[in-house]
Amino acid sequence: MNVTNEQQGETGLLTISDLGVAAWACSELHNFILEGYEQEDYGELTKEQTEDTLNRLRLTFSKLDYLTKGLAEAVNGGEEPSQEPESESEG
Repeated sequence: MNVTNEQQGETGLLTISDLGVAAWACSELHNFILEGYEQEDYGELTKEQTEDTLNRLRLTFSKLDYLTKGLAEAVNGGEEPSQEPESESEG
């Protein structure tokens, strides 16, 4: 797998930003399912399946977040990654 730190729109490769978005999406999905779980609304899943899904999402988020931070540090020569927000083009 090739990972690059180029701008997302300039490459077809997986970017560090892509990994960050994936981690964020896992976090948001976890929070959404957790909200239903706390209200005992499991949708089409059982309580046990919902708990398993929450655990898997939490683990996946942790892995993606760790990978994102590690790759960003490697690209930045061991320095902490920049916390500056990326500008988004409107369209």
